Amino acid sequence: MQIKVGELIRAKREEYNISLVDFARQVDISPGYLSQLENGKKTNPSLEVMLKIAQELDLDIDSLLGLDQESETPALRIPSLLRLVIAKDRNLKALEDREIQRKISNLLDRILQSKYLIEDSELYGLFLEDLYVQTETTLKRYMSMEILKNMGRA
Repeated sequence: MQIKVGELIRAKREEYNISLVDFARQVDISPGYLSQLENGKKTNPSLEVMLKIAQELDLDIDSLLGLDQESETPALRIPSLLRLVIAKDRNLKALEDREIQRKISNLLDRILQSKYLIEDSELYGLFLEDLYVQTETTLKRYMSMEILKNMGRA
């Protein structure tokens, strides 16, 4: 059984407890149009609308566009540029906070300075890989903490 895009949008919207009218307003479309998308009556929204929906609902663009990873052919894959556009929009929202800007700037400064402390390019590559792995591990730990914290509120 294949889940349709509209069903995925509705399920995710309801998971976030956002009304149809409020969500339509968030993505700059009419409630009627959103309803038609969710009910499968409209099946060809613009890329701009799909990107807004994916971003607001934190959906993977592959899932939203109905691309099944197992049966997908390379020619049907979404270009990585599209993923970069979504990531750029999210990052710009995070960077609106001056304190976050300061912290990220300091972190990047330290990482770039490390290039001069670790002169061997192979070792510097391993250093960057290690930072990436540690960042992923730390992110998972904090996401788990947030889930547990939210469960305590329920």
